[in-house]
Amino acid sequence: MAQKLIIAGSSSKLLVRKLAKQAKSEIAATEITKFPDGETYVNIKTDLKGQNIFIVQSCSDPANEHLMELLILLDAAKRLRPKKITAVIPFYPYRRQEKKVASGESITADLVAKLLKAAGARKVIAIELHTEKIEKFFDIPLTHIRTLPLIADYYKKKFKNRKDYVVVAPDNGSADESGELAKALKIPLAVATKTRVAHNQVKIEKLTGDVKGKNVIMLDDEISTGGTLCKVTAALKKHGVKDIYVGVTHGVFADQAIAKISRSPIKEVVITDTIPQAKKYKKIKVLSVARLISKEIK
Repeated sequence: MAQKLIIAGSSSKLLVRKLAKQAKSEIAATEITKFPDGETYVNIKTDLKGQNIFIVQSCSDPANEHLMELLILLDAAKRLRPKKITAVIPFYPYRRQEKKVASGESITADLVAKLLKAAGARKVIAIELHTEKIEKFFDIPLTHIRTLPLIADYYKKKFKNRKDYVVVAPDNGSADESGELAKALKIPLAVATKTRVAHNQVKIEKLTGDVKGKNVIMLDDEISTGGTLCKVTAALKKHGVKDIYVGVTHGVFADQAIAKISRSPIKEVVITDTIPQAKKYKKIKVLSVARLISKEIK
């Protein structure tokens, strides 16, 4: 029977250690360095012939470097004649470039899917793609892992008595997924309709559902700059809500996101370890996706 081996990209080494333990798999030995001119060098030291290989690389900042490293790892692994190569991408790059907004643009999320196949991937495991539209770009098998059960389970344990809690969808587009969370937690759902009245000001035009005096839980796929999220939570405070909790999959935290969150009325932000965090932050709680990925590997 073919053995299952995991290869760690440089952005996902900590996650891979957790994953290998959960999946009871070995981690292949690799050397990943850079030439003096900045080009990436990869050497896989473990024999991969006839094995099932899982290459794990989160393509977070710097996205281009991490994506190129993943492609080189795939190519290097392919040349060692394994049975099958699966690319495990906790954070998919260029996920927001899934359609053309203006003439002359690239649909870069589609390009990435084609590059992965060309480099040697025969299957892809991704976590919380920005939109299901990206799934259609793949003509190799794709497993799209959702983190809602993980986040819901966290809140079930954290808040045993959820009598005064409500899930708030920040807009109509997120109402379905927020509704799933509300159903899992057995609490009401409220939906906000927001408009941007100025560059740095968001106004809630309509709020369907009772939130006054309630503790709020919000759900999203990622926090990038955190600007809109912090403005929406500030607007919710004006509607009389108590504590605000936010559950997201990807903690991108670009620009001054951490500083904005620290000044905001948000009590706690739950993220996952799809993107490694350089340090711990007071309001940030990290859950691991290792168990979710290990199920797919097993």
